[in-house]
Amino acid sequence: MSFLSYLKLIWILAYRTFRESLKTRFFLLFAIFAFILMYISVLGSMLAISHEERVLTDISLLLMEILCIVYAIFQVSSAFSTEIRNKTIYLVLSRPVPRAVCLAGKETGVMLSTAFIILILSLMAVFVIKSRSLAVPDYFFAAAVGTFIKTAILTSFAFLLSLLSTSDITAFVMSGLFYVLGHVTSEIEPLVQKASGVKFFILKLCGILFPNLNLYSVRDTAAAGFPFTAGSLSAAFLWISAAYILSAWVFSRKEF
Repeated sequence: MSFLSYLKLIWILAYRTFRESLKTRFFLLFAIFAFILMYISVLGSMLAISHEERVLTDISLLLMEILCIVYAIFQVSSAFSTEIRNKTIYLVLSRPVPRAVCLAGKETGVMLSTAFIILILSLMAVFVIKSRSLAVPDYFFAAAVGTFIKTAILTSFAFLLSLLSTSDITAFVMSGLFYVLGHVTSEIEPLVQKASGVKFFILKLCGILFPNLNLYSVRDTAAAGFPFTAGSLSAAFLWISAAYILSAWVFSRKEF
């Protein structure tokens, strides 16, 4: 098969994953829950003595990130188990489709559904901010892009963790811990400079293995424009690629 044929297969599998994710009851409950939280963010901002615009924007972006991360982790942790229960995975694997292509299609599908969620939540947040006769800050859309990059990185690693774990709950919890560790990686560097011997090696290894998600937290810096550098974008690509390669290797040796 040619490279274009593989890309076509990946797109077909990605679109199928994206379409099925939007049909689940979880997506409907997620949409209702998201709307309720956005309404709560308005009430929270009204309690602010000053800078209501900043408070409302930060709450909206924080809720957006949490909801997208939870949605992505849930989708990934139950992706293969649902396929196995419904026996639909055998329809794919019984055909001459490489498992690496199947995995790439599912990852791309989850990322597409996450991007769709971010778009919907961004529009909801803009509507809420505008309804309060406030201006949308310059950093809002860059923060939404940062949320997607974070979710894409976590999605790739969550697939690896789900293939290594024995249950959906374990994969969900491990992915959540990975998200937390990704936000404390930047705090490791000062410790590395003070450590020595085995501690230095362990801390240095953790700093390399765990992606620094703070690089994409525009909400914390309120930077205007497009604050991501070529280095941070390259790092995201490398983390996603490395996690995918490891996932493809584990998936190729997994028996169904």
